[in-house]
Amino acid sequence: MRAQYLLAAVTIMALIGIACQGGHSGPTVQNAEPDTHSQMASNVLMGDPKAGAQLLSGFYGIENSAWRWTAGRFSVQLRTPPGAAQMGGLLSLSFTIPDVTIRKLHHVKITASINGMVLKSSEFDTAGAYVFSTDVPASMLAADSVKVDFVLDRSLSPGVDKRELGIIATSVGISPR
Repeated sequence: MRAQYLLAAVTIMALIGIACQGGHSGPTVQNAEPDTHSQMASNVLMGDPKAGAQLLSGFYGIENSAWRWTAGRFSVQLRTPPGAAQMGGLLSLSFTIPDVTIRKLHHVKITASINGMVLKSSEFDTAGAYVFSTDVPASMLAADSVKVDFVLDRSLSPGVDKRELGIIATSVGISPR
């Protein structure tokens, strides 16, 4: 009986080896919206479910069909708009700092960078809606798309919500100069 189990195990392993001869590195995951240049946008509205493929890290789910909380660090991939590779561009992040954030943290500084090069930092010490914007040199917009990284100097620690909360983002984009 033991010999039969051993023979069955060896047979199964041999069949698996024959059936699967490709080199697999692990499961493949596909987004509903593949991140391709033709589908990538220069401007991303946080309430758009199709924008998820461009939000690389540090963004939470859509809330109220319009915005997303960020973490203390967040990144987005944006399509380079036509003409920006020659004339440069303007990076804009529309967001809100809630009153609770200012009460607990007193201020929040946002820093934007591309390829490790800091573009601009701005500090905000009052709750409200803002647009953080900065020029982007043409030399940084030569590729079809660009990864933009944002860092906050302070964020709300996980509490009842269980998430690190930064700012409430409504849109981010690059427009040509």
